[in-house]
Amino acid sequence: MFQMNLIKNLKTSYEIVLSNDKKLLCHLMGGKTVIFDTKTWEKVIELKKPNNPSHLHFSQNDEMLYIKNTVGTFCVYNTKDFQLIKTIKSGKSFQIVEGNFALLDNPFTILDVLKINDKKQVCTLNIETGIYQVLTELEGSHIEFNQFVPNDNSYLFTLYYLKEINGDHYSRQKLVKVKNPLTEPSYSFVSSLELQNWDLVYFEPVHQVYIFVHKDYELTIMDANLKNILRKEHLLDKGIKKFKKKFASEIEDDLYELQKILDENENEYFVHIAASYDGNYIVLTSSDRVYILGFEDLAPIHIEELEYACFAEFSKDDTYFLVGTWTKGFVFENNLKGVKL
Repeated sequence: MFQMNLIKNLKTSYEIVLSNDKKLLCHLMGGKTVIFDTKTWEKVIELKKPNNPSHLHFSQNDEMLYIKNTVGTFCVYNTKDFQLIKTIKSGKSFQIVEGNFALLDNPFTILDVLKINDKKQVCTLNIETGIYQVLTELEGSHIEFNQFVPNDNSYLFTLYYLKEINGDHYSRQKLVKVKNPLTEPSYSFVSSLELQNWDLVYFEPVHQVYIFVHKDYELTIMDANLKNILRKEHLLDKGIKKFKKKFASEIEDDLYELQKILDENENEYFVHIAASYDGNYIVLTSSDRVYILGFEDLAPIHIEELEYACFAEFSKDDTYFLVGTWTKGFVFENNLKGVKL
């Protein structure tokens, strides 16, 4: 698979995360978080709280592990003996919204989306005290944290909202950047953005570009200021088919069956995007497949059909390639490290 050496088979893996020192590997299952020692690949512990974990982050010094679940609970563990040291849940004054979050420099302080008085806003939240600060005044149906953007020291969010056109309502998106959340918080909308209706957005720090992924298999690359479109590429022009390869040769003469499979695979959707640490590769995860693309020409290096794929990333130094699905997960030794395209 991926023409890489398989190091570890995992069970259900909605997300797979390495500690910063690469000594620990965590993967999220439906009811627990499982942690392995990467030296021996033996299981260290299973953390039952919170149930239904969805996202996790190690603190910068790896001394604490923050786990968020799908229904508004955070648990914080120390990584010395994995004792639970802090828990916070949604309450009457705020609700913790499902989605990814960012750790901030202050201990036990996160940047996240909270629902307050029936409106979702970007907020700082101290898990220890329960004190939060609202940083935005946004109008929309959903806000999603994308990532920290190092080139301008900002946190990137996508705001989803409905726009009325001739009596009909259409889903639209805006990019929002939040800066200095702990000191002098401010936020701004990205202006002059010539795009709409993207599925995923990702800032690639090596080349300092933004990559947008669209439902129609199109990728748009914009400059670091989000002012100019540098490239537009269509994955279908790179030889990628909408239907699974293994069926194509079997039914190429049966036009009815071919169209049936084509129609079924119209439902393929993209769920995750990342890049290799060296910037040479982009990895796209869809509901049916995992794609590794060369950055320079966006041509496929490897495509693997994986049912219910939901996560794929290179580790921070490109040592490992991590892949998760609703039913299983994989840790590969990345043999693309250092390979020049």
